[in-house]
Amino acid sequence: MKRSASGLIVAFVLAALTAISYLGWLGWDQEKVVDATGHASGPYESWQVLGLAVTLGLLAGAAGWIGRPLVASVIVPVVLTACFAVDAIGDPESDGLWVVGAALVAVGSATAIAIVAQVAHVVRGQLEPRQPRGGAQAAGPAPAP
Repeated sequence: MKRSASGLIVAFVLAALTAISYLGWLGWDQEKVVDATGHASGPYESWQVLGLAVTLGLLAGAAGWIGRPLVASVIVPVVLTACFAVDAIGDPESDGLWVVGAALVAVGSATAIAIVAQVAHVVRGQLEPRQPRGGAQAAGPAPAP
C-alpha cells in the first residue's frame, strides 16, 4: 500500500476514534452538579477528563509507534476541538466563553498529542535493529571463496 494512502486511512481511523472517545467519555454528560452551598460545577467529572486524556494519549502513542506522529498531531487535536466546540455551542447556559475553552483544548491537546506521538515514534526507532549506513555489510567472517 502506498504511504499516502495508508496515511489517509490512519487519519480517518484517528478522527473516528477521537470523536468516539469524546462522545464516550464526555459527550453524554450534560448536567452541572450543584453542591450544598449552591456552587455549580461540571458538567464533567475529573475521572471523565482523565479517561479521555489517557485514551487520546494511547491513540497518539499508537500513531507514533506506526510512524505517523504528524498525522496524530494534526488530526486528534482538530477533531477533539471540533467536538468540544459543537458540544459547548449547544449548551443552553453558554455564556460565549466556549471560544476560550476551545482555544485551550486546541493548544493543550496539540501540545500533549505531539509530545506523546513523537516520543512513541522515537522509542520505536531506538528499539529497531540498526542497518549499516551506506550499504556496507556488518563486520563478520569473510565469505568463503
